[in-house]
Amino acid sequence: MIKVGFIGLGNMGLPMAFNLHKSKKIDLLGYDVSSKSIQKFKSKKAKATQSLQELIKFSDIIITCVPGPKQIKALSVGKGKIIDQLGKSKIWIDCSTNSLSCFNFLKQKLKGKINQFVDATISGGNLKAQSGELSIFIGGHKKTTSKLKLIFNLLGKNLYYLNKPGAGYAAKIAQVSLCYLNYLSLSESLMLGVKSGIRPKTMLEIIDKSASGGYTSTRYGPNMINGDYDPSFFLGLSMKDINLANEIIKYQKLNLPIMNLTSKIYKQALKKFGPKSNHLKVIKLLEQNNKLTFSKEGR
Repeated sequence: MIKVGFIGLGNMGLPMAFNLHKSKKIDLLGYDVSSKSIQKFKSKKAKATQSLQELIKFSDIIITCVPGPKQIKALSVGKGKIIDQLGKSKIWIDCSTNSLSCFNFLKQKLKGKINQFVDATISGGNLKAQSGELSIFIGGHKKTTSKLKLIFNLLGKNLYYLNKPGAGYAAKIAQVSLCYLNYLSLSESLMLGVKSGIRPKTMLEIIDKSASGGYTSTRYGPNMINGDYDPSFFLGLSMKDINLANEIIKYQKLNLPIMNLTSKIYKQALKKFGPKSNHLKVIKLLEQNNKLTFSKEGR
């Protein structure tokens, strides 16, 4: 059996870890700073520890799935941390959405161990994580990633082997940036129709069934027109992703005006509603600016 240590039992990490736990080919140990998350994991008869050192020592493969660069640096650098304890036979997979600067930092710290590191970022949300149908953007060297197919096949459906360390991070940031652009574009299209007298539900169906329809309108359109702001994904995390995109834009000297405007709108929403509010609260900001509430319009 392959001994796998999974760090980060949150909204995405918990269902991913459960899917690995169900495999008879994997001996899994979970870890999280939250005792509540650990108890939830143990409730499924899975093993967990609150000792990072114990997990690292146990594991052949270490998987991290945490909010971002700050957490990755805290877990990986220092005595007894991941890089310090990454023996020649161990592999580290990071599924976190991470920055270009943090990757360069890790690359410097890993030095001769870079071949043991794989950035494998994820997309699809909690439901796809539960069903094991995530899209996974896999960086790292081909020689290393070829050993990890069992892991990735248990976690995802659409697997992209990019064969270059750091490419997984870049792919995720580029992909998720389009999500935030799409949320704003969809809400503006709805506003054009609703302000012209079309019911929100009808306008959403028109968008959904036409050339402009897609995942965003199907998955998040109903949330928008119903005023559903359940905090399943935080606005603060959205802003974090956008800042990571801005870092690449600056580094690559790109001129991306739509991304620049999106960043400004999300900053306004963050200031108004706070980092722990739902990421779709940015739509509420646009509603307020246009004196319109989708959920109060005729259905």
